[in-house]
Amino acid sequence: MNDADALLDRIKTKRREVADYLIKNEPRQSRFITTSIVAGALAAALTAGPGVGGAGFIETASGLVSFGIPVWQVLCLLATFLSMSAVITNGLLKSNDLTSKISQARGCDAKLEGLEIMLDMDQIDLKQAASLYTQYLTEIPHVR
Repeated sequence: MNDADALLDRIKTKRREVADYLIKNEPRQSRFITTSIVAGALAAALTAGPGVGGAGFIETASGLVSFGIPVWQVLCLLATFLSMSAVITNGLLKSNDLTSKISQARGCDAKLEGLEIMLDMDQIDLKQAASLYTQYLTEIPHVR
C-alpha cells in the first residue's frame, strides 16, 4: 500500500465516522426541535382557553370534566409542565451546540469527498492532500 492509498483509507474512514455521527445526531436534533415547538404550542393553547374565554370557558370546562381541583389549576399546571419541557429541550439543543456541529460535519464531509475524488484521480499531490486532510479534521473535533 502506497502513501496515497493510506491517505485515501484515512479519508474514507473519517467519512464513515462523519456519516455515523450524522445518523446518530440529526434525528436527535430533530426530536429536540420538534419537542420544543410542540410543547411550547401546547402550553400556549392551554392558557389561551381561560385567557380568551374567561369565566365562561372555565365554567364550561368544569361541566365537561372534573379533576377534584379547579379546571384552571389543571390547565395552569399542564401549561407550566409543557413550558418547562420546551425551555429545557431548547436549552439542551443550544448547550450541546448540536445544530452548529451537524452543519460543520456536513461541510467537512463535502470537503473530504472532494479531497477523496481529487486524490483518487491524481488531481492533487500527496503533500497538499495530507495538509488539507489535517486542516479539515480540525473543523470537526467532535466527530470521533
